[in-house]
Amino acid sequence: MPVNASEFPPFGRKILIWGGGGKTSLGKALSAKLNLSFVELDALHWLPDWEERPREEFRQLVQETLDRPREDLKLGWVVDGQYGSALGSTVLERADTLVWLELPWRVVFWRTFRRAIRRARDKNLICGENVESWRRAFLSRDSLLWWYIKLLLGGDYKRSIARLEERIRESGGHATVIRLTSARQLDEFYTAHDLVRLAD
Repeated sequence: MPVNASEFPPFGRKILIWGGGGKTSLGKALSAKLNLSFVELDALHWLPDWEERPREEFRQLVQETLDRPREDLKLGWVVDGQYGSALGSTVLERADTLVWLELPWRVVFWRTFRRAIRRARDKNLICGENVESWRRAFLSRDSLLWWYIKLLLGGDYKRSIARLEERIRESGGHATVIRLTSARQLDEFYTAHDLVRLAD
């Protein structure tokens, strides 16, 4: 049965996307549909050659980006990313809508795995001016895949969800929260809002 957009809470003009398993694709799709500026936190966080931008510099850059007097930002924005320890609630406090992709671990891991293969193979620019390598994707301590494995083995996956819930209570109580908890629900969200899914 088709899902109508009215079955999901309405979203505003300052949208933050959290979670895993498709943040960037969804962010780009929403920004295109709603004519909002797309801000990818990974692109602001990473300097060339995968050097991390210093924390305070990163926080300041995010604030300046959202405050920048550009016409597209006046209309609103879609921000993709969390960076809780680095940003605190800098973006969450400004957002009027939070779309949370709380997909099962196996779904997030499989999508991350496929994306890692595609990025290492294609060598397209990601996270600013960087490219993925096979070594970084699968063998490095900085590998996102290994991070998800450690999160599962350490029993921290559910605790990470609890921490995000606490952040919402503390800084995001004013925002509309759209919580998508399965791949099917995410697909229904795309269909209901007539969004075009883009590769991330």
